[in-house]
Amino acid sequence: MISSLKINNIALIDESVIKLSDGFNALTGETGAGKSIIIDSLNFVLGSKADKTLVKTGKDFAKVEVVFELPCLNDVITEFFNTINAEPENTIIITRYLNLNGKNEIRVNGEAVTLGMLKKLTINLVDIHGQHDHQALLDSKNHIKIIDSLDNNIASVKEDLALKLSEIKNINHQITELGGEGEDKLRNIQLLEHEINEIELADLKEGEEEELLQKRKYFANSEKLSRNLSDAYACLKGSDSGVSNQLKSAAYSLNVVSDISEQIAKLKDRVTSAMYEVNDITDLVSDLISETDYNEDEVNSIEERLDLIKDLKRKYGSSIEDVFKYLDAAKTKLNNLQNSEQALNNLNKQKLVVLTDVYKLCETLTTLRKNAGNKIKEKLLKELSYLGIKNGQFEVVFNNDYSLENIEKKVTANGADNLEFMFSANPGIEVRPLTKIISGGELSRFMLAFKCVIQDTSGIKTLIFDEIDAGIGGLIGVEVGKKIATISKYNQVVCITHLAQIAAFADSNFKIEKTVDNNYTTSNIKLLDSKGKTKEITRMLGLDANNSSAEASANELINSATAFKLTL
Repeated sequence: MISSLKINNIALIDESVIKLSDGFNALTGETGAGKSIIIDSLNFVLGSKADKTLVKTGKDFAKVEVVFELPCLNDVITEFFNTINAEPENTIIITRYLNLNGKNEIRVNGEAVTLGMLKKLTINLVDIHGQHDHQALLDSKNHIKIIDSLDNNIASVKEDLALKLSEIKNINHQITELGGEGEDKLRNIQLLEHEINEIELADLKEGEEEELLQKRKYFANSEKLSRNLSDAYACLKGSDSGVSNQLKSAAYSLNVVSDISEQIAKLKDRVTSAMYEVNDITDLVSDLISETDYNEDEVNSIEERLDLIKDLKRKYGSSIEDVFKYLDAAKTKLNNLQNSEQALNNLNKQKLVVLTDVYKLCETLTTLRKNAGNKIKEKLLKELSYLGIKNGQFEVVFNNDYSLENIEKKVTANGADNLEFMFSANPGIEVRPLTKIISGGELSRFMLAFKCVIQDTSGIKTLIFDEIDAGIGGLIGVEVGKKIATISKYNQVVCITHLAQIAAFADSNFKIEKTVDNNYTTSNIKLLDSKGKTKEITRMLGLDANNSSAEASANELINSATAFKLTL
């Protein structure tokens, strides 16, 4: 439950601390006094989208702190504390700060958390029910979620279904790897044959591309190469001054005196070796000169070959080596495809077995949901009768069209059910979709009846009702008050209401008042004592607070509510 809520600089509130009690807390006040600010503040600290317009005019930040005192911790809350590396505690303090520059800071028991982490925690702590939740109830897509929340066995079956769907996905992947079936298989065979033929006809060679690129580089620089290689050749071989001739002469001279000194003999051998090396270099330069002759046909052939290699690399890999790997893989796939009949038959048999299991699980889900629907129907109609809809009709209608033959197309992680809530508030009128038949006041009571039927008795969650009394009043208001009081036996309830008949049932009553001082508007929240409660109930009844009979009427309403609560 929420033990306290501290609000700083939100809308019309400068600073306010609300100490909530367990049980039923009612927030009342004149229209425009600022009751919705309490909901806005709660939404903010519980993880709704941060909006800088929340910050009070003239202030540069807003901050809200909420303290929860829990009787026990469920697995999700415990796991949350493990995620932030903190010791699980029954006291949970959440603070959220926002300034005009957009800085947003969230802390849980002093540890910084993300918005996503906060939402995973607070969804287990608070249910806020307002007009948005009414609209959610009207959306038939949410009806299956509501039904599934009523039976824990449904979650278990859905887990089994998820495993089976994973098996189907794996089998389909294997079938795809084998090339599929029928026309898909034929197309895959033809494609692989084309790819293999295209690569093999190219007759690629390892290192071929590098060699071609080098030749293209030579031809692109043929004039420059020819000029400089020729100059080098002239220096090496040229006239009598060429290096080769000079070395030959030097070797001859040294040879004449080589028998006089061992050192000279060694020098002669080195010069001779140098002469042979220079001669070899000279021959290589000569060969390179001949290769630089520009040949347009050869250049075109090189370009065409490089274009072919580039195209193959674009299709099959980033290098010739990768293209060869693709070729090997394609041959393996083709062989598997051409010999895949037995493997496909085996996979299809496996798939049929798993699809049969999927179909049976979907049937089980349908049965569980129909049973849950029947249970909720009986309880819901009883609650609606208490709330003044005595001849209401309610059905959970299943519009299923799944079978073993089409189950793969129909099934999702939720099964294959297509269900919707149908309702009629009046005798003789057939049930229809909620959106087409239910009025605003009926919808408020319908929502409250639902909460009475599916209420959580763990005491962990706080239920917040905003606009639950929309479109109702009088004796129906009293019945709504009774239902909220009943819910508050197991859960803390915070209810913003305009009806005295509802506020009379509260265990704690808070009044929100707006004051203007020197052109400065603020909203203040005050916990009422018994006299203050009587005065506020009198005001809400539209009676003169100074009239003793009016006060007696208010007290009579409060005493009647108190007597009812003693029966719970």
